[in-house]
Order: sequence, then C-alpha cells, then structure tokens
Amino acid sequence: MNIEDAKQLAKQGDREGAIVMLRQMLEQNEGERELVLLELGVVYNAMGETTQAINHLNEVMRINPENTKAKAYLDMINGILDYYCKDLLNP
Repeated sequence: MNIEDAKQLAKQGDREGAIVMLRQMLEQNEGERELVLLELGVVYNAMGETTQAINHLNEVMRINPENTKAKAYLDMINGILDYYCKDLLNP
C-alpha cells in the first residue's frame, strides 16, 4: 500500500476504498504520517465530510505548520462554512 494507490482509487471514484487504505496505512505506520493525513483530509473533503476533513487537516497543521496545501484546504473549508453560517444567522 502507498499513497499513490489511494489517490488512484479516489480518482476512480472509490473514495471509501481510499479511506480504508489510508486508515490502514496510519494504523500500520506506513508512509509519512503527514502525507497520509493530508490525503485523508482531501478525500474526506471530496466526499463532503467537512468535519473529518478539518480534523485531519488540522492534525497535519500541528505536525507541520508550514504545509501550504493543508492550509489552503482549511482556508477554503472555513470560508465556505463561514459563508453558510452568516447566511443562516442573517436570513
């Protein structure tokens, strides 16, 4: 198992399979933890599971605060959530 295989699964539409593979990689300490967590965040975001995506991307930021890809995803997700929260509070 490697991250490229998980990315390929996600691109083919098998996001659940990619998540299972990435979680196994985390459990077995395969691959670089930061990269596996980043990819998990990306896949969860693609599935629309923002809570899981934010959790994984925040962990990436704790490991490496300089990770620009994780920061970009977090900024994007938080911007979307901020927009909808304002919309809900000010109908």
